[in-house]
Amino acid sequence: MSELYGCIADLEMPYFACFRKPASTSVILTYPVPPFTTIIGLIANALGVPRPAYTPMISWLQETLRLNLRPLKPLGRPNRELAKILKLVGEPREERKPTSFPSSPMHKYFLARASYRVYLAASDPDEIDEIAAALRRPARPLYLGQSDDLVIVTVSWQGEAFEVESDRAWGLVPGVHEAEGQRVEVLKLPLAFEGERTLKYTPVVSLPERFPLKLKEPIVMWHFGEETVPLFPFEEGGRE
Repeated sequence: MSELYGCIADLEMPYFACFRKPASTSVILTYPVPPFTTIIGLIANALGVPRPAYTPMISWLQETLRLNLRPLKPLGRPNRELAKILKLVGEPREERKPTSFPSSPMHKYFLARASYRVYLAASDPDEIDEIAAALRRPARPLYLGQSDDLVIVTVSWQGEAFEVESDRAWGLVPGVHEAEGQRVEVLKLPLAFEGERTLKYTPVVSLPERFPLKLKEPIVMWHFGEETVPLFPFEEGGRE
């Protein structure tokens, strides 16, 4: 594959953001960037997908899209607050009452006024046109992460994405990399859902404080306008 069609979407969160790590229980920890599963959910919301079609649409988006992302400004350390969290107990839905949800105080970490750039690509230009149009004029109000975390989306570029070899990455990079004079965070992010509850994760990726990240050797990337990024593929497939 030597050519894809893509777009760049800038996501600005004017208030707060929390991308909860699934394994955090006694304290709510946040990823520094939105997981790819969160971006897929944002796109489905922009498309106005009804609940009965939600699962097949998520599967189609995961099979179709190639993605990468980065912060648009240095993130700094997450803030912390004491939050009251409702606990869901194992009662049948029809038997649940307000008392079925006892609350518990927990420390919650969140990011303030975060902004991100997302790179989206697919082999069919019509699919990218549909997604870009939905992000410009979403069918529903958009949020990122928690349902009360408003996000403002701007599609800043759309066109052909070309395969190149480059040593400068403007997004997350697979593997462990170093950068002179700055800290590089190493993490894994939720990549896709396998079924309704099982998560598939990315390989280990490097997130530097500043971009582009200068690599020791060129690797295969994709050229979006003036920026080059690796893309994280999903399994091949078609729309149901």
